[in-house]
Amino acid sequence: MKLLLINPNITDRVTEIMLEEALRSAAPGTQVSAVSAPFGTQYVENRAEAAIAAHAVLDAVATHGQGCDAVIVAAFGDPGVEAVRELFDMPVVGISEAAFHMAWLLGRRYSVVCLTPRLRTWYIECAREIGLDGRLASVRALPRLDADITAAKDAARDALLDQCRRAIEEDQAEVLIVGGGPLAGLAREIAHLLPVPVIDGVSCAVRLAEALVGLRPAAPSAGSFARPAAKPARGLGPDLLARITRDPG
Repeated sequence: MKLLLINPNITDRVTEIMLEEALRSAAPGTQVSAVSAPFGTQYVENRAEAAIAAHAVLDAVATHGQGCDAVIVAAFGDPGVEAVRELFDMPVVGISEAAFHMAWLLGRRYSVVCLTPRLRTWYIECAREIGLDGRLASVRALPRLDADITAAKDAARDALLDQCRRAIEEDQAEVLIVGGGPLAGLAREIAHLLPVPVIDGVSCAVRLAEALVGLRPAAPSAGSFARPAAKPARGLGPDLLARITRDPG
């Protein structure tokens, strides 16, 4: 099984952090490759950056997805996930939806802990848009990000752990999600310090992608996720342009 992990931001070190956790989580025999967005921002934090990232994700799947069994969109907030599902034929999993689904199965109330207030707003909207906000107890964010994004997991560890404890004590969270690609692996590292399950979007996405590949779902030929008919386009990368302008078949 081959999984393609796409980091929707341009920070290669974040891609490396997520790939390390993905490989640690993958079952024996699963291969995971990872690429960064070909264009975009240092990290994705708001709606405008998510719109740019969605285009970058489509471009990356078109360029690197040949021969892969599933795609993981590895930014919490899942920019471009539904667009990739519409245009390509393999299962696609976003790290936030994967974590939300797993949290839903582990407890009645879950909370997300993340790095910045702008991320908090986006994550709440994301949970609502995919219909998994019914048990969302809270999204807790640090007041500001003082560290470089590539060092945030270590630099902000104590502050994030404090927010986790407050989510349990003040929001009655029964499951915690550590939200954000740069924090991949932190849930595993702090799980023994907290009295409820703590999960990570990257590891959840890997396991969910493996399960979907194992189910061997057919590509849809009807409904809103059937591949659209070809139409003229311009200004896109060559592989994405070819995908847009060629009819399915």
